[in-house]
Amino acid sequence: MKRSPISLVILSSLISCNALASDTPTQTDSSYQHELDLALGTYSDNFGDGVWNLGYRYYLSPVSVENGPYALNGTLAQTTNIGVQYAQLQVINDIDVYHIDATYVFDTKWFVGGMYAKTDDNRQYTSLDEDQDSYQLSLGYYFNDTSEVSIYYANTNASDSKIEELSIGHVHESSFDSQTDTYGVKVRSFIPMQSFAGIELAGFWQYSEKDANHAYRYYNDNTDEAGNSGYDSSIENHLVHLAADFYINKSWSVGGEYSWQKLDSKTIIYRSQESSPSLYSDDASDSLYTINTAYWWQFSNIFAANASVAKYFDDQGDSPDGVFFRLAVNARF
Repeated sequence: MKRSPISLVILSSLISCNALASDTPTQTDSSYQHELDLALGTYSDNFGDGVWNLGYRYYLSPVSVENGPYALNGTLAQTTNIGVQYAQLQVINDIDVYHIDATYVFDTKWFVGGMYAKTDDNRQYTSLDEDQDSYQLSLGYYFNDTSEVSIYYANTNASDSKIEELSIGHVHESSFDSQTDTYGVKVRSFIPMQSFAGIELAGFWQYSEKDANHAYRYYNDNTDEAGNSGYDSSIENHLVHLAADFYINKSWSVGGEYSWQKLDSKTIIYRSQESSPSLYSDDASDSLYTINTAYWWQFSNIFAANASVAKYFDDQGDSPDGVFFRLAVNARF
């Protein structure tokens, strides 16, 4: 598979960032409480697929733009906030995501968080409604002014059933149920430096288990024909993710990421025409490496533009040929 050289990806990113660096004005308004974002993320070799994202966040206390890099101002504020997002994904299917989250920070620097998301999956090849509901709860602690640790639990579930009369006396029933439970722990820390803005280090480990059941049944009252089929599946996933971003100044960062995951899956397929079900199992692991660069252009007191570019590599050699980029506009007031 043909790949773009790593050096060219980094070099092109650095040149574009250097060209903008000298034109960045100083923001005179030193704080904000409202933040709006509109972003597009897609691959360079397929502009038709990607994700649009519109988000708004409100901070209970003013957030200082002087505290760390522009991209980390909200995170480093360590204050109570609430946010809403709408995203539209166009990859294989058209997917709409509605998201709301909130974090409450206590005076003791402990914090709790909650999230709810609704995913509308407009699948083309099934009559069942496979929309998902997701919930997440988290508990964490800020152990200094720029660092935090937290644990979290998330649940994603979906279910639906349908009865269709295809012809007189011929009935087809179908149903599915899916549930995923996720447990994790994550840490992140920003380390200010004298020679450059600083280094952000982040990582998380999570374990998830997904159980799904699909069932199909048909019968014909006129011919007494009947049958059923379906499958039960379970997937266990261990995921480790590490990231480091070097902030050259308040606007520009260069970084890398590493992810490792291990999947254990089992599937039981059954059919009424067969005497016994079939069992399939698979164990696999994979590593993913990423290099990236990002730039935040604060061109006025309120408005900014930001862009990031990332290139992915994996052990199997089947990562996309192109690069992933994200373009966004931002308003803070």
